[in-house]
Order: sequence, then C-alpha cells, then structure tokens
Amino acid sequence: MLIILGRIKVDMTIEDEKKRGKFSLFVAQTIKYFLVGGIGVGVNLGLLYVLTDFLGIWYILSQGIAIAVSITNNFFLHRYWTFKNEIVEPKTLERYTKFFIVSVIGMSIQLVLTFMLVENYAMYYLSAAVLSIIVASAFNYLVNRKWTFEIKL
Repeated sequence: MLIILGRIKVDMTIEDEKKRGKFSLFVAQTIKYFLVGGIGVGVNLGLLYVLTDFLGIWYILSQGIAIAVSITNNFFLHRYWTFKNEIVEPKTLERYTKFFIVSVIGMSIQLVLTFMLVENYAMYYLSAAVLSIIVASAFNYLVNRKWTFEIKL
C-alpha cells in the first residue's frame, strides 16, 4: 500500500510539473505578447499623433493607417520572438494572413469604439484610442494565440 501511494505521489508530481511548465510557458508568452503590444501601441499612437496633429489627417483615417503599420510590426515580432519556439511549421504567409484578418477585426473594434467615445462622450481622441486598444488587444491575443499561431496550451 505504501508503495502504491508513493507511486501515485510520483505520478501526480510529474503531472503537476507538466502543468506548471505549461502554465509558465503561457505566462511567458502572455508577457511577451503584451510587450510586443506595447511597442505596437507606441507605433500606433505615435503615428496617429503625427498624422493627425502635424499632417492634419482626420483622426479616424490616421488611426487606420497607424493600425495597419503596427499590425505588420507586431506580426513579425510575435512570429520571431513571442511564439518562435512553439511554431512547428513556419507557414509565414498563411499566419500573416490570419494575423491580418484578426487584426482588421481588432482594428474595427478600435475604430468603432474610438468614434463612439469621441463623438458620443466628447473624450479626447488619444484617450479614446488607448481605451480602444486595450479592448481590441484582449480579443486579438486570444484569437491569434489559438488560431493564427496554433498554440495548443
């Protein structure tokens, strides 16, 4: 009986270590994903500001351009840093297409929310953009992790 209990304890310990390893990987990827996202936010907001305040482009068009530039930047950082060790098959073009689709949906979320906050609540456009980015980022992370990069955790 003692041997059986000892064996069960060993099996449970091994399983617990596997779970801890998966959880640690998830946490590491999540941190990297949002660090890349932070870089993307900097690119996005910086370009939005320059296009709107210096070039006089309508804030919605400026944000669309800024989002498109940050999409490409973020994809390559995720592909070659965030998920590089977990990607078995490169499929870069297919993954970029999926990433772009998810990002366009995220961009739509950002644009609609930004417009609603600015036009209906008189929120400053940069503040509205930051809030919109947070909402769209959560959507993008969950869908890209599972569908685009095919992470099985």
